[in-house]
Amino acid sequence: MTKRYFLMAMLLGAAAIASAQDTYLNDRLTATDDVIGTARYVGMGGAMGALGADLSVISSNPAGMALYRKSDVALTFGAIVPNKANGWNSNDGNRTFNEKLARASFDQMGFVWSLRTDGPKLKYVNFGVNYQKKANFNMGFYADNQNLGGLSQMDQVAELATAYYDPQYVQSNLSDMAAKEGYLSYDEDNDVFRNYYSGEKSFYTRHQRGSMQSYDMNVAFNVNDRFYTGLTLGVDRLDYVSWSMYEEHNIDGDGNYGDYMLYNDRDIEGHGVNLKLGFIARPMVESPFRIGLTIETPTWYRFSNSTLYDLTDYHDSDNITRTNTLESYLEYTVRTPWRTRLSLGSTVDKILAWGIEYEFANTSKTSMGYPTYNDDGYHSSYKGTKDSAMNQLTKDCIRGQHTIRLGMEVKPVSAVALRVGYNYVSSRYKDNPYFDQFKLDSKAMNYQTSTDYMTLGAANIISFGVGFKYKKFYADMAYKYRVQNAKFYAFDSGFTAPDGQFAQDYPELTNTAIEPVNVDLNRHQLMLTAGFKF
Repeated sequence: MTKRYFLMAMLLGAAAIASAQDTYLNDRLTATDDVIGTARYVGMGGAMGALGADLSVISSNPAGMALYRKSDVALTFGAIVPNKANGWNSNDGNRTFNEKLARASFDQMGFVWSLRTDGPKLKYVNFGVNYQKKANFNMGFYADNQNLGGLSQMDQVAELATAYYDPQYVQSNLSDMAAKEGYLSYDEDNDVFRNYYSGEKSFYTRHQRGSMQSYDMNVAFNVNDRFYTGLTLGVDRLDYVSWSMYEEHNIDGDGNYGDYMLYNDRDIEGHGVNLKLGFIARPMVESPFRIGLTIETPTWYRFSNSTLYDLTDYHDSDNITRTNTLESYLEYTVRTPWRTRLSLGSTVDKILAWGIEYEFANTSKTSMGYPTYNDDGYHSSYKGTKDSAMNQLTKDCIRGQHTIRLGMEVKPVSAVALRVGYNYVSSRYKDNPYFDQFKLDSKAMNYQTSTDYMTLGAANIISFGVGFKYKKFYADMAYKYRVQNAKFYAFDSGFTAPDGQFAQDYPELTNTAIEPVNVDLNRHQLMLTAGFKF
């Protein structure tokens, strides 16, 4: 390759900046497309919006709590086991596999108090409280790319530095760090920053843990045993911790190597609130067939992000590894879209129950902003505002999500139940996603410490369950297998566009793009519920 005029100095240290939030991370953290709850609910694929009488429907259809005729208390434990895929991919030279590590999970605990009124129309008033996981983040994976095609993460950073760097003002972003700490060289004649090295291959790993938990409070009404309605107030809590490392092997035109490692340790905490209103109707007097409808408001989240960050050179001119790590902090808000669920269900004697559910959420409407109140005065210039550029990126790259849930329960004898469920969850991502930080005029980019992003494919979830009942006690078990792939991008290659500085210097690389790494996110989960009805 023609020797580049970009000059990337050997890595001398690191700077502290807050890792920014973006469309892709916000989408993963606020997604609620998994089936988590009681073992009966999971065993039937969550398709219980019209059937009701299960603690987990407090969130999927609040009216389902009105189907209770007895009080109920239950708790659920589980274990998650990710798949482990094959090693190297001989076709594209990429390696990807999950961390095969089982982790225990406390998924649900709640109760419902069923109050019989004996009124002429109002038959029951039920009150419920339930804790339940909405998402489980426990995962580890590798995504290695053996052919960067001459492109480097630092090419993107050089473009960012040229756009945003100001020697008189210390901006807290990735480009500022690279420029001030010597990762890039400033070309005064052309007023641009340059990178000297050509990317050969990269290695990436991420390990994460935590969950999104929901605390739901419900009141539900049974009218004439034919019409049911309920209201649930949900309070969500997020706890997310991740550690990631990006390692890139580079070479310059003289055959010299300039390898480095980029670390991000991230801790995100936050809370949100929403309301869910549900209805169930039994339209035919002599038939158990029921129709359900749920309308869920957006969830208004407020998050705080604490990040440890460093960039390490382990091939510098003195053959000495140099690194430094500091911490910073950022607060932001996320508003999710409205959700609508339509469900059908019925029973046949006391032997068979079935349910079908459809859910739609226009996830392209997810909105990010910054809180009015913020302890960190450094962010005062945009307190209480929406991030219009990031929200536009969401609209450009994310579309509405469709979910179909199917479930069936069979009781060969009165004390034993066999269950099966299936979910199809459409992908939320459009065909040509991007994360061009250079063209993204978002305030969050002032705090960006990484360049990677990942898009999730459609998910297929199959589940099986069995339940046992003895007098007032019951025990349920369920197994769930989630199949899903993702595409991982170490950085966006928008800097190779024809109108950019990079394309002027390297016309042979114009419009070159790195191929994404396919990531296997498949995993197994086991659940056990113990309960008591009285």
